Amino acid sequence: MSLKYHLFARYVAFCVALIPAVVEANFDAHRAPFQVALNQRVISYSTSFHATLPGQTINLTFDEKDDDAYSLVASQQSINSKAGLIRYLVPSKKGHYSLQIKKQNSDASIQLQLFVLVPSTEIKNGSLNGYKIGNYPEPLRGLAEYQAPVGYIEVTKDIESLKISPHFTLGQFLCKQASGYPKYIVLRPRLLQKLELFLEDINSKGIRADELVVMSGYRTPHYNRSIGNVSASRHLYGGAADIFVDVSPKNNYMDDVNGDGKVTVADATHLYQIADSLVARTGRKDLTGGVGKYDKTSNHGPFIHIDVRGTKARWSIE
Repeated sequence: MSLKYHLFARYVAFCVALIPAVVEANFDAHRAPFQVALNQRVISYSTSFHATLPGQTINLTFDEKDDDAYSLVASQQSINSKAGLIRYLVPSKKGHYSLQIKKQNSDASIQLQLFVLVPSTEIKNGSLNGYKIGNYPEPLRGLAEYQAPVGYIEVTKDIESLKISPHFTLGQFLCKQASGYPKYIVLRPRLLQKLELFLEDINSKGIRADELVVMSGYRTPHYNRSIGNVSASRHLYGGAADIFVDVSPKNNYMDDVNGDGKVTVADATHLYQIADSLVARTGRKDLTGGVGKYDKTSNHGPFIHIDVRGTKARWSIE
């Protein structure tokens, strides 16, 4: 073959090799601009959330120990760090509070969406303010991760579209059961961290997406029972999501993420394999959990399950 052909082939190969890097460059993970931990949980992204019962104390710890290096801006008050620590007393009134963690003498900040929970003691006859919760099963093998929630985030129409991490909203994780407002939800911050990390990861591997479809997030025991799911599902505890990529075409169905020209369980397998090695590759042992893959049915396309149960679990439904 001619020298011109070989030069052209090398040029094409060079361009193809560049594609993942270009794709990755177009995705903004919105990583946190400085290091801070909330009650020992590292805040990894520029938007985060925390849910707690009324009257609790939040501890923000910073690597930088100089006094007044950081501040927490909450409503009408601003609290400066002392020796790398800020203590904040959570309001006694349930609801949503928008806080900012700021680095002094810079534009760097982290948006912290704080939710003061409605205590589970307010559940009456299996319902919370008219919203059907149902009854939680006895904790699986007595494990703490399977204890019934101590409280619930109250979701009104006004905050359903609120960003609780850079690429996910509160409403994406609502239970699918039919109801009016307010609705109630249980959600774990570590799940959002894992989903954000997974989204960042798939972009680095050439799957260009600014969001994931959350097919199923939180499920009340009432709803979970109605669809015949297992009683100890991690969805009941706010630590699981069934997800898929839907970018092009946007049709509420899994995309051809493996590039074979069709949408099959192989696309779920492709995402599963990335999720399967995520914790090992990133060293985020705090995000250890389950990964499952599911084939399409008459009701939905292929998808994968991700959770943060604390122990490794893997399965496939085809």
